[in-house]
Amino acid sequence: MLKRFCVHAGHQLSRFYLLAILLCSLISASFALPAQADTVRIGVLSLRGDDKAMATWQGMLDHLNQQLPEHEFQLVPLGFDQINLAIRQRNVDFIIANSSIFVYLEKLYGANAIATLYTRTPDGIAVNHFGGVIFSRVDNSQLRQLNDLKGKRVAAVDETSFGGWQTGLRELQRQGIAPGSFRSLTFLHTHDAVALAVLRGEADAGFVRTGTLEQMELEGSLQQSDFFVLSERHLSGFPYRLSTTLYPEWPMAKLPHISDSLALSVAMTLFTQPEHLLNQHSPDGAGWGLPQNYQPVHELLRELKLEPYAYLNNLTLADTLRHYALYVLLVLLASITGLAVLAYVIHINRRLQIQQHALGELNNVLEARVSERTSQIEGLLDREQYLRSIVQTVADVNQIIITSTHRLEMLKSACDRLVSHPEYRFAWVAMLRTTEQGKCIERLVSSYGSTEQLVALTQAPEVLAQIQHAIESNSLTRLSPEQFSDQNLSSLALTSAVLLPLRSDAFSSADSMLCVYTHRPEGFDEDEIGMLDQLAGDLGFAMHAFIHREESEQAEVSRIRNYEETIQAMVDMIEKRDTYTAGHTRRVAQYAELIARKMQLPEEQVQQLVKASTLHDIGKIIIPDAVLLKPGSLTPLEYELIKQHVTVGYETLSAIKMYRDLAELMRHHHERLDGSGYPQGLRNGDIPLPARIMAVADSFDAMTSNRIYKPRKSVDNALQELQQLAGSHYDPEVVDAAVAVLKDLDLENLYQAEQLPDSDLERQRFAYFFNDQLTGLYNAEYLRFMLQRDMHVHFQSLQILLLQGFAEFNHRHGWHAGNQLLKDFAQWLEKRCSGAMLFRVMGDDFVVINAPDGWLDGCNLLTDSPLQGTAVGVQQQRFSCDPAGLAALQDFLK
Repeated sequence: MLKRFCVHAGHQLSRFYLLAILLCSLISASFALPAQADTVRIGVLSLRGDDKAMATWQGMLDHLNQQLPEHEFQLVPLGFDQINLAIRQRNVDFIIANSSIFVYLEKLYGANAIATLYTRTPDGIAVNHFGGVIFSRVDNSQLRQLNDLKGKRVAAVDETSFGGWQTGLRELQRQGIAPGSFRSLTFLHTHDAVALAVLRGEADAGFVRTGTLEQMELEGSLQQSDFFVLSERHLSGFPYRLSTTLYPEWPMAKLPHISDSLALSVAMTLFTQPEHLLNQHSPDGAGWGLPQNYQPVHELLRELKLEPYAYLNNLTLADTLRHYALYVLLVLLASITGLAVLAYVIHINRRLQIQQHALGELNNVLEARVSERTSQIEGLLDREQYLRSIVQTVADVNQIIITSTHRLEMLKSACDRLVSHPEYRFAWVAMLRTTEQGKCIERLVSSYGSTEQLVALTQAPEVLAQIQHAIESNSLTRLSPEQFSDQNLSSLALTSAVLLPLRSDAFSSADSMLCVYTHRPEGFDEDEIGMLDQLAGDLGFAMHAFIHREESEQAEVSRIRNYEETIQAMVDMIEKRDTYTAGHTRRVAQYAELIARKMQLPEEQVQQLVKASTLHDIGKIIIPDAVLLKPGSLTPLEYELIKQHVTVGYETLSAIKMYRDLAELMRHHHERLDGSGYPQGLRNGDIPLPARIMAVADSFDAMTSNRIYKPRKSVDNALQELQQLAGSHYDPEVVDAAVAVLKDLDLENLYQAEQLPDSDLERQRFAYFFNDQLTGLYNAEYLRFMLQRDMHVHFQSLQILLLQGFAEFNHRHGWHAGNQLLKDFAQWLEKRCSGAMLFRVMGDDFVVINAPDGWLDGCNLLTDSPLQGTAVGVQQQRFSCDPAGLAALQDFLK
């Protein structure tokens, strides 16, 4: 790990010792020989060894020297442990390193990023982010989750390797996994060494940066199918296998002693660098772009307490006080405030005791005045009777609130019940709305009454203005008779009105008002208003509860719709990936429905079966093309991978509540009655009936559909095979129903998708299995495959080039020279025969199909091709594209 130049590491250095270190630093810096004015040294982290580093960045170096001839740019490969010393001694002027090392250099030396690297995958995807990959061998069944790393041998690149250790360490720490729980942890210093150590079984798991496995596979060092990625993530737009969060790619950073003008020139030159000069650094380089935000890297290092944040591991009390002085001050102020509040409360309590004493004396005085109040009892009794009637009215409205099922129905019934009281004249609910014309009062509901009352009380401008003001001020408002000056209201003999806010709770703002009018001579009693206000609170709470329920119901409908759209999108994704699967799922659903109806299953169960059949192969999204489209027999490992699509589909759907029943059905569509199926090996009645139906429909379609490894069977042959397997693999009753409904099926009138390519893109994807590893041309297996599948109908011309004397050339010059000659000759053929199909057959011969007219006109195969001067001859033979010519070609290839 890079060490800080001055470290406060658990023990405090004396001031003299610190000054001595600083003085030594200054002396070292003063005696360090700076680079010559015209020499610019670019330090590069030697990720995979010095030789590969020089080869990787040589193109960029040549581009800089060509575009900026006034400077001489030199490349300085640096190991993880060499970067700090090289920068401190000014042995480099620019640095290209991983993101965590850049953050350290930025923090310690003031390095400044001027550009961020973009890479491009073989598929043409440009990315400027990367992460880490945590992987094991695919045959190591004990390593499938991060928690399984405990007690295992782990290999990583270096403690300072960002992609090869630190990104993965953050994921481990977030799941509570400490490196100390490993059986061993070894740093092998290069990504290649880590991958090969896991491949050879020298380590159980490895940590490398994204793209390493893909690059090594392109170089022929390994096969990605040999590895299993732990905690694998699939991010849209990111092409590599991934276990961690993504972070910005490597930056090009200038050091503080370099002028801004030179840095700008270098950055502009990098931005114009051709992509092909970076093709050694990645499968296909994509150049440089503007510097990215490296704050996520800071956050990772701070979270892991790594340099430059390692000091967080050793904070002393003095450091804590220095870093958190503001917080300590705030705590002290809060404590002082709390003590002051406590003193105030004590003071208030003392005053309360004095008041209570005074109240006791007052009670004694009141007892003497009881007789004087006797005369007032009759008036109080009348008031009590009135308030009792109000209480009954409020209780009735509360019952309405409890029993109502709709918001407006509740408000309407409440207004009618209030007006049924003899002293209440009218009641209605007003709401403030904002429109394009401005704010206005809208009547939600009103009590029964005449049309004249309704118009006078709900449309009078003066009343509406008072209601709007009450809503905006969010306050209970009482209206006196003087405020009913409108002549249309005079006939109603109103004495008072109260406007009561309808709020969702006591602390919310009101957007509507309950307006109650009375013609009682005394107007509203204070206790009466209190009860009405409490009633308005109950109405407001209930009204907003209804609104919330309506919104929740709408949200639930939207959620269900989103789930259905998401699942359908996943099905569409699989259909676009494999045209066979698209037609297969639709046909299986159709056959399953026919069988289920024949067996008279309930309609609900039939529809559930159709949905499950449509989704039964959704788990195939995890299966690589190399397995899904493989034209030959599957290996045991590949077959195990194919079987995983059931479990993956089940886990995907069962995570969604509304799809759990469907997930359970599709989970068992590969189970067999004799227990030989998967994934659980269920027998007989343990397999749900819909799953048994789906199994028969799935097998029938597989038998009657063309596959890349076998032709389809007739309907009769397929049904006969189902009958032979009835009782062992399939439910006999289901097979009988299938025979009854499928025996007259006309496959020719149904859409029959095949796993054969039907476009140039599909053909290129399919032909991946038939590429010749040496030349990149097609191999003889693909030619035989085309002839067997009648794809020769697209042939216009066919010829073969036989190299003569090639074995003697190999003997004289060696196999390496022979291989190079074959590659050069293949590349020459590709240029001369643009658009033709080229095959390498029988080791040193080539087949050309559909060559352009006259492609050899004016050309001598011995003098104009790479064969010149090699003593290797060439014989050209032509074959006709009729059956006889193709049969002769097949005999020739045997």
